[in-house]
Amino acid sequence: MRNAVPQRDPSDACVELEILRRTPGRVVLADDQGIHVGRNYAIRRSSDQGLSFREVGSLPLSPLRRAAEMSRLACRLLRQEVRALASLPGGRYVAANREGVFHGGDDGRQFERSRIDGGAHPLMPPMRFGIGPNDVVVFGEYGSSKGARPVRLYASRDAGRSFELVHSLEAGEVLHVHNIRWDAGEGHYWVLAGDHDAEPGIGRLSADLAHFEWFVKGEQRYRACEIFDFGDRLVYASDTEVEANALMVLDKRSGHVERLQEFDGSCIYACRFGELYAITTSIEPSAVNTATAASLWLSRDGFHWKRAFQSEKDGWNADFFQFGSIVLPTGATADGTLVFSGQAVRGIDGQTVFARLADGAAL
Repeated sequence: MRNAVPQRDPSDACVELEILRRTPGRVVLADDQGIHVGRNYAIRRSSDQGLSFREVGSLPLSPLRRAAEMSRLACRLLRQEVRALASLPGGRYVAANREGVFHGGDDGRQFERSRIDGGAHPLMPPMRFGIGPNDVVVFGEYGSSKGARPVRLYASRDAGRSFELVHSLEAGEVLHVHNIRWDAGEGHYWVLAGDHDAEPGIGRLSADLAHFEWFVKGEQRYRACEIFDFGDRLVYASDTEVEANALMVLDKRSGHVERLQEFDGSCIYACRFGELYAITTSIEPSAVNTATAASLWLSRDGFHWKRAFQSEKDGWNADFFQFGSIVLPTGATADGTLVFSGQAVRGIDGQTVFARLADGAAL
């Protein structure tokens, strides 16, 4: 029998954090190997909550991008960052930036470009990777297709060395794919796509990667970047600039969506740290998104949320030097230490912050 959704607490109370330490870079992955931080195109891992780091590897650098590393603003202008990262058994990694998809080992060396047949259309590198049974790596293309070309789903069965096309979404069907997540209980993948008009949707890709169908489609309330799996429901925060953003609860059987607590910005990132669920907002100004600060929100049950941290957008133009965001890693940890990064926000831009709930703080 489906569990009832707890009613949200109408208060907008905040919870206090204790900042433990900071380190340069952008957090990208949290898993049982540790916290992975990208410093431009270099990837480092910490297994002790940020007290120490070791080099994992790096993505290839052109001479222009190597010169840009001397300036944080130049790196922001060029979007010089590791955008997606996945770890696999045997110390293997798959990574993506805005230039391509790469694979490598945990040996400090430069990653190699993955073999991907883009056919008639250049590859649009992913926003995130998903991992399925037998360590299959999956992703959907992320970029501005603008309805002029298909948006494709890819999979790798050899630790990212090569990817094969498994499905093409027709031109105009979606703008791009935000994420693909494996659902062990249902035995299929969830495909999260955006962005406008009829484009947003959540679809189902079969375990053998052979069949795809839309589960819900065509409304902004289905525009998600990350999901929390609660067995019979998916819980996510919407990522939209044309409607007020909110926490959504999607029933896996009926497709019914319940709208709970509203957030004051687009929600792109989500992660679980031990018993704590985390969601963050970005500053994407619009008629409905009027906040000037990006925020970190926390919950113990996934339904009741309190703001824990916020930072104002810095003074640099958002179109050229990035929207203001609090960035969370992909994945989850067993430890309750919180890890987040700043992008184009005051005080923590280009830094990764390790924190915990302050003594006596209640969620």
